[in-house]
Amino acid sequence: MHLFRQQMASSMKEGIRQIDPAYPVFVDAVMDGVIQGHLYVDDETHPLVYFLEASCGIYYVAGRSEAELLRCSAFIVDVYERQKRQNGRFTLFSANSLTDAMMKKCLGSHLNEMERHAYVYSQAYSHATQPHPGYRVERTNERVMTASRAFPPNYYEAYWGETARFLSKGIGIAILNGENVVSECVSIFSSMDRAEIDIWTDESYRGKGLALLAAQHMISTCLEKKRTPHWDCDVHHLASIKLAEKLGFQRLKTYRLFYGSR
Repeated sequence: MHLFRQQMASSMKEGIRQIDPAYPVFVDAVMDGVIQGHLYVDDETHPLVYFLEASCGIYYVAGRSEAELLRCSAFIVDVYERQKRQNGRFTLFSANSLTDAMMKKCLGSHLNEMERHAYVYSQAYSHATQPHPGYRVERTNERVMTASRAFPPNYYEAYWGETARFLSKGIGIAILNGENVVSECVSIFSSMDRAEIDIWTDESYRGKGLALLAAQHMISTCLEKKRTPHWDCDVHHLASIKLAEKLGFQRLKTYRLFYGSR
C-alpha cells in the first residue's frame, strides 16, 4: 500500500465517493488536514483500494472488488496486530458488503461487529429554535469543556489531537442550568464542509427537550459555517434514531463496524 500525497486529496475523495457515496466524515477530516491521519492506496495512479487511518485508532476501508480488497488484507491485518501489541484502539468502518466479506475472512474471529445507521441533514427541512426558560445556550469553550462530564478535555484530545484544534476548527453547543452543563452537541469530526454530530444529555434532565434544543442550535451553526451536518448511531439506539428523524435527518445507509477488544 502507498501513502497518498495531500495534493491528490480531491481525486482520492472522488474515487472513494464512487465506491461509497456516504463515506464517513472523519475520512474527509483527515484528507482536509483537520485531524491527523493517513490514507493509503494500492496504486497511486489508478487506486482500487483505499485504507484510511485516523490517529485516534479509527479506520476506514473501501475497495472496488473483494479480490482487490483481499490482496490488501495482509496490510490491514498488520495494522490490527500493531494496534493490539500497543494496546491501541482498532475500530474499522466498512464501506459496503465487499469490505464486510473481506474483514470477516481475514479478521472475523478477532473482531466484534456492530451495525450503524448513517444520516445526513436535509437542508430542505426547516425548524424554529424554541427558547427554554431557565437554561442558556453557549458555544463550547474551555470552561464548558472543564465542566462537561460527557465531553471533557480528554475527549477532544482523543479525537482532535488537542483541545485547541477543536476550538479553532470544531463546533460545539452546550446547554447550561446555572453553571452545570446539562446537554451538549459537538462535532466529533469535522472537515471543510461536513460535521458529524455527537450528543449527550444528563440523565436527570432527559425528557425536557434539551437534546433537541442543543441539536437545533448545532444544525444552525453548522449551516452558517457551510458544513453539512451528519448523524451516525447504532441501529438499536431507538432514541437517537427518533431524534435524528425529528430534526430532519435522512438515512443514507446502514453499515457495519468492526472493533477489537482492549
